[in-house]
Amino acid sequence: MTMHVPAIEVSSTASRLRVGPRTLLVAATVLASALVLAIDDGAAKASVEADLARVLQFMAALKLAFAACALGVSWWRLARPAEGWRGIAYVAGPPLSVGGGLLMLSLAHPGLAAIGVHAGLAAVIAAALTDKAFFADRQRA
Repeated sequence: MTMHVPAIEVSSTASRLRVGPRTLLVAATVLASALVLAIDDGAAKASVEADLARVLQFMAALKLAFAACALGVSWWRLARPAEGWRGIAYVAGPPLSVGGGLLMLSLAHPGLAAIGVHAGLAAVIAAALTDKAFFADRQRA
């Protein structure tokens, strides 16, 4: 006597968690911010005069505003798939610039902070300027 047990079918897409580029962008930005804030607690501050420190912190705040713009542009652009290296630039650029801006604001590692801010912003700008699908409904001349 044979017994038949009905098979339970589970689709392969249900077992895999799909992480989109927008989710990666937010997660990387939060992770970079948390990492910088964790590093900032024990880091020695650069010894600068009070006036120079205020100027540097104001500049860091401006760079954080640019990083927020890059984050917004990347979020908007990643609503549609981005091809090749541009997708990586849209996901990795804003967290780099936000992390660098926060590090610059703390005056702990100014050289490393400047590299992070400018590399992240340059990645997003280069991706946007070379992306033919940046404006999806733009008419070609």
